[in-house]
Amino acid sequence: MKSFEQQKQLLQQTDRLASLGQLAAGIAHELNNPIGYILSNLSSFQIYLAIFSKLIKLYQAQGQCIPASAEYQQIQQQIMELQQSEDIDFLMMDSESLLQDSVTGATRMKDLVLDLRRFSHPDHAEMQRIELVPLLESTIRLTRNEFKSQIEIERDFCEPLPDVWAQSSALSQVFVNILLNATQAIGSQPGKILISMHQDAERIVITIADSGSGISELHLQHIFEPFYTTKDIGKGTGLGLSICQSIIAQHGSALTALPTSTLGGAEFKFSLPLAGNR
Repeated sequence: MKSFEQQKQLLQQTDRLASLGQLAAGIAHELNNPIGYILSNLSSFQIYLAIFSKLIKLYQAQGQCIPASAEYQQIQQQIMELQQSEDIDFLMMDSESLLQDSVTGATRMKDLVLDLRRFSHPDHAEMQRIELVPLLESTIRLTRNEFKSQIEIERDFCEPLPDVWAQSSALSQVFVNILLNATQAIGSQPGKILISMHQDAERIVITIADSGSGISELHLQHIFEPFYTTKDIGKGTGLGLSICQSIIAQHGSALTALPTSTLGGAEFKFSLPLAGNR
């Protein structure tokens, strides 16, 4: 028989996999966009490279000729015609732009893969010193496609925030669950998600508020119970908030929920210990 701790870890991994399944289409879209324009850029650069190669060969051939000879003059004419017909100056500038855009796209894909790896594989299950803002931004990137264009994310915190003492992958799971719930509560209408992080004595207090439909008093009494869900079949396991509550408890705090927030929807609040001199 599995121990309680093993069962808890299994449920946490189940919820993480369920979140990944929900995010899969968005992650594929986020990867497909840069892949598309990188391939397009490289295709254009291949054409440019063939022109550059032709020009270089002409210069090499000219260098082997006697200056002012008929052959030298003939090659010089070919060089001038090629430069004019292909607009070499433009190709040089555009090549730089194509390569820079491709590097940016590749970096974006690399960051997304690292974010995905950090979330899906709990390599850092132990408590450790964590920079909170980069972890939050990593989670936002991972869930970016879930935030429809009409949903605005507002940040209310001053950097640099002190490091916290936390479990990296588990904390990312908390952010993912709350942010996904917020986007579903907002739905298709325009909305906002406000993320606040402020230091209070020896802890960082975090609140995530949304302008969605809010939580009824009836549901509020049960939302942290395992397998309790108000979502349609197939859209939720009922484990998310229960596991978030368990994770936050391991960090010496409690995950609390208010049915309404300053934005009109729900608000979740918890705190994390400062890393200090650990």
